[in-house]
Amino acid sequence: MTHFYQDISTLKKQFLCFFLLFAVPIFSQNSVTGSVLDSSNTPISQVNVQIKDSKNDKIIAFSFSDTSGNFRLELDKKGLYILKISYLGLKSFTKEIEITNNLLDVGKIILEENKIDLENVIIKNEAAGMTEIGDTLRYRIEKFLNGTEETLKDVIKKLPGLDIDSQGKIKANGKEVDKLLINGEEFFINQQKIATENITAEMIKNIELIKNYTEFKNIKKNDKSGITALNVNIKEQFKNKLTGNVSAAAGENRYKLHATLFNFSKKTLFSLISDSNNTGELSMNIEEYTKFTNQNEARTIGETTFSKNDDLPRFLTIGNNVKERSSYFTGLNLKYSPTKKTQVNFYSIFNSVDQVEQQSNTQFYASNSGVFSNKDSRFINEETMFTNSALDVAYKPNEKSLISYKGYFSGVNKINTVEIANNTNQLDNENKLTDYTINHQLNYTTLYKNNTGLNISVKQQIIKKSNRLNIESDAPFLNLNFNNSTYKILQNSQLNKNNIDLNANYTFSIKKTTNAIFMESSIRKDDYKTTEEQFTQFENNVNIENKVQTIGLQTKFKLFEKTTFSSALSYSRLQFKMDNLNKAEWLFMPTLSLKTDFNSNHYIKLSFSQNNNLTQAENLVPNNVISDYRTIFSNENLRLSTITPNNQLAADYFYFNNKRKLSIISNLSYYKATNIISNNSSADATVNYIQYAVAPFENRFQSMLYSEKTFSFLPFSLRASVSYSSSSKILFYDRLSQTFKTESTSAYLSFVSRLKKTSLQFETGVAVSRDNYQDNFFSNSILIVNPFIETSYKIASNISFNSTFSYKKITAATSSNEIYMLSPRLRLNFPKSKFEISMIAHDILNINNYEQITLTRFDNFTEERISQSLTGYYLLNIKFKL
Repeated sequence: MTHFYQDISTLKKQFLCFFLLFAVPIFSQNSVTGSVLDSSNTPISQVNVQIKDSKNDKIIAFSFSDTSGNFRLELDKKGLYILKISYLGLKSFTKEIEITNNLLDVGKIILEENKIDLENVIIKNEAAGMTEIGDTLRYRIEKFLNGTEETLKDVIKKLPGLDIDSQGKIKANGKEVDKLLINGEEFFINQQKIATENITAEMIKNIELIKNYTEFKNIKKNDKSGITALNVNIKEQFKNKLTGNVSAAAGENRYKLHATLFNFSKKTLFSLISDSNNTGELSMNIEEYTKFTNQNEARTIGETTFSKNDDLPRFLTIGNNVKERSSYFTGLNLKYSPTKKTQVNFYSIFNSVDQVEQQSNTQFYASNSGVFSNKDSRFINEETMFTNSALDVAYKPNEKSLISYKGYFSGVNKINTVEIANNTNQLDNENKLTDYTINHQLNYTTLYKNNTGLNISVKQQIIKKSNRLNIESDAPFLNLNFNNSTYKILQNSQLNKNNIDLNANYTFSIKKTTNAIFMESSIRKDDYKTTEEQFTQFENNVNIENKVQTIGLQTKFKLFEKTTFSSALSYSRLQFKMDNLNKAEWLFMPTLSLKTDFNSNHYIKLSFSQNNNLTQAENLVPNNVISDYRTIFSNENLRLSTITPNNQLAADYFYFNNKRKLSIISNLSYYKATNIISNNSSADATVNYIQYAVAPFENRFQSMLYSEKTFSFLPFSLRASVSYSSSSKILFYDRLSQTFKTESTSAYLSFVSRLKKTSLQFETGVAVSRDNYQDNFFSNSILIVNPFIETSYKIASNISFNSTFSYKKITAATSSNEIYMLSPRLRLNFPKSKFEISMIAHDILNINNYEQITLTRFDNFTEERISQSLTGYYLLNIKFKL
């Protein structure tokens, strides 16, 4: 800690020198502030606020009101201006103002309802069902629904330009939506899947797609944020009271219990969601889990490690290729705004999953004598408990200052037990993992005159991870000499990380150029230990300490009228310490981008970035580490000072035309890294040795093209996407260099009905993917063809029917499989009743366990797996609406 405080003292001196050397002249700035409310005295967010020249009506400044209805605009000169405030459905407000002082507060402005104007707007957009005003696109959802929708997810999938992908992410015109808002407030943070599957369709008044959403924490009101948000407005009858539902479903050896509770009020948003089932259904996916467990903000210097993904819960990576699965989930979300200056966000999640897998596996290894295979059968049982809690508090003492605190905690307890049978052994392989992470950050931001500002943050991350590996066998394994014919391994490993970062960012403008000078000081301590009861060759004790001092400059300016150039140039000094090693390195890391905005819905962007990643303690082991019953890891030539530089080039294109109902999005990226962490492997019939090794390079290329078109002469939308990716990197087999190449191609085409005078809606299409793996020894591929059709039909005013049918053909090098899936659902609402009954049939063409083929290429072997998959089921579901 002494070194840490010395670094803090050094940083303070650097700041003092910085302010003396880079101080800029401060000129007086004129501000106009106020707040906008409706006739019921409720603040209105996203109101368009403009200041015009009183002589020629030219717009001088513009902004939008925040979630508290407040706005602030900055002007260079004093004088007479026209203030105009407008919002859809409300009468516009216009007033002549005179600025004589540095601050003019126009006070509270009440916007009255404009019924005639609103009617004209609705009539004008009756056919389209969408109204675009500024950066907001509002959907009149009743224009696109047929009454079969049960959740927010069902509603979103019916709206033009919006979709939800297989991971539960909301997409707008092919791009992922950054924020999900409820009544204009950010809610369900990092939980889009949970929100869209639990907010019911009957609660929704309308939906708005907002570009350049202004967050409460944003104190620069005139800047375009680039944040895309989807705002869900709740109907009045569901506000200011507890609402929700409770449902219970049962079938043969299957059950599902589900409950939701909501309260949407002016100052408080509250939700409590609970689910328990043994149908195999999950409440979160791998992307949400990753966001929950990796909430530390990006650092200037990254980290890289040779990852085996063994620590991830298998229920996130295995999909439905399990024989049985039961899960329990509870999630609490709270948003509280006690005053206009304070916002508090809190959520807490608990998830427990138990699952059973049954597999037949064939691994193909390379050796000096050629390629050989290892076959085994596995019976896997895994019990996982995951919890995550987050607190985010923001306070604005005034319009130019922000104090915020973020705190996160995540914890995982996992027990994985595998019964393995192969040609030589019967083994039990058990892993007990405990992993928790704490992140917290304190941040202060303030603006000065002339658009200068200062941001200071202090953050800490603590990671503690322990794993207990227990392997028992009826015969020797791993080529080890066991004592007393007791074939048992008991290995314990512990990883501790403690990172502390201090950041400062000073922004200023010179003419039309926006600049920021940033500094960062960080200390990172990693400890990694392993022990084994019988064998000393599995004992490791690695202690490392890295110190990083960084200074950099960010610049942004208009290169041409519609083209903006941005850059970030940073220079870092790294100090490494491990055992008796002390070494320092200097690194330069540039980031450049060029963006041309043809209009607000049409742009092209080119970017380049250079980064450097450091080696982690887990890869610097001096001795061996056991991974499983036939795999041992060790380090060949990695050093603490091993740095992996990487460069990335990217191109992004986006086009959206609301009148033509056409959207196009395309991405290209090329990644090249040198001095990478790879491996040198050697294998025989009983053991696979993997050594961490430095390799010359790794290249990756990714491309994607997506388009959606809604036809004016046909009641359909066409969605199409195609993607291609490839990679190549150097691996070593018995120290001989090999080039490992992968190629992945996928395409998706679907037709979505937009029928307006019928109770039937449907989407039909096909998805195709092909993956190829190749090196000097192996060449393998897998092809998946998956046509599908989803239909929804309103049979009567209180009866609706939904159905999904798909056919999937999987073809691998040595085997193939065909799977038919049919999942119908019939829902009955009782008029003037709070009860609802559903008859649910899921995957009813596969009531018995069927087999699924997967092909996975690891760095040193290929595995073809045949797994038993979840069976179909019938359920009778009864729902009670609160």
